[in-house]
Amino acid sequence: MVGNVEKVLFMLLRIAVGTEVAVAGSLSIEGISWRAVYNLARKQGVLAIAFDGLVKLFEQDSELAKSFPQPLKLQWINATFNIEQRYERQREVCADLAEKWAESGIKTLCMKGFAFGTYYPQPNHRECGDFDCYLYDDYAKGNDIARELGAKVDEEMYKHSEIIYRKVMIENHRFIVAVRGGKKMKNLHKLLDNIARTEERKTLFDTKIEIPSPMFNALFMNHHSLTHFLSEVVRLRHILDWALFIKKEQESFDWRRFYELCEEYEMRAFVDCMTAIAVDIFGIQITNSLIVAESSYATRVLDTVLNDDNSIYSQNVGAWRMRALLVKNMLASRWKYEAFSNQGIFIKFISLVWGFLTHPEED
Repeated sequence: MVGNVEKVLFMLLRIAVGTEVAVAGSLSIEGISWRAVYNLARKQGVLAIAFDGLVKLFEQDSELAKSFPQPLKLQWINATFNIEQRYERQREVCADLAEKWAESGIKTLCMKGFAFGTYYPQPNHRECGDFDCYLYDDYAKGNDIARELGAKVDEEMYKHSEIIYRKVMIENHRFIVAVRGGKKMKNLHKLLDNIARTEERKTLFDTKIEIPSPMFNALFMNHHSLTHFLSEVVRLRHILDWALFIKKEQESFDWRRFYELCEEYEMRAFVDCMTAIAVDIFGIQITNSLIVAESSYATRVLDTVLNDDNSIYSQNVGAWRMRALLVKNMLASRWKYEAFSNQGIFIKFISLVWGFLTHPEED
């Protein structure tokens, strides 16, 4: 259920990204738990963006600015500053490593994070976790160079290594997606790899970091969100990423091809749901008749986004504990697989076990 706190946060986010105009008197101190709004924004990974909306409201509503709780305002300012500092630190360190890799002929493709941030009015206000990158055929070479530079490199996981370089976590992807999920996932990796190699890429600022094409971003963004949704949770940040992608790309994007690929890789129902939520809560205006923004699951999915707390990948637990939590989440969320996956939950479980035992990525 969407309550008053959630509605206030949605309004702040709409104002921040330009789908709603800040108007004096639209919000007040009375009847609003601003502390609860702050806490929800932090939980959903949109704290700095919500503050952007609040600042725009302050500019139009001097009474709200004067009466807003000063300690909370200062806390919000400080939290936003920390997010900016983390972004700049990550950008500087990752650009440095990409430069070192480039000196050895390695190209660095950015996935998620900085790439999705380019759709935001203030990219440095989109919170980033680790820096996820893909080095095409140079996965092992990239790990070796990082070690030579003094980085700690952990290659325990088959999908990506974890590089700690100058105290920043970097995931160097051997595979773009989890290919142990079966033949279809291996084909999706090959598709995304081909798109990354053949479609136009941009560079991030004046760095050697490459930003993928819109098609890569759209497919990877939704696959990544769907994977997390099925196994644990997604947050408003994931939906806002997609909302701002639509806002920027909807008239120039190849939606026919995108939807065909979504059908092939079992993402179509989830994409339609994400679009429906983006339109409903973020005020995205659909001007392209090819875009579908209807889903019977939108209300239920939004409820899980706002209220579920079954996150596993952000927990500092061992590999076997994480696998146990994953199975627990899968069993507790059967409806997600029925709604958004052509595989039933038990078939999915068997394929994961088979992938773990047989290591199909080595074929």
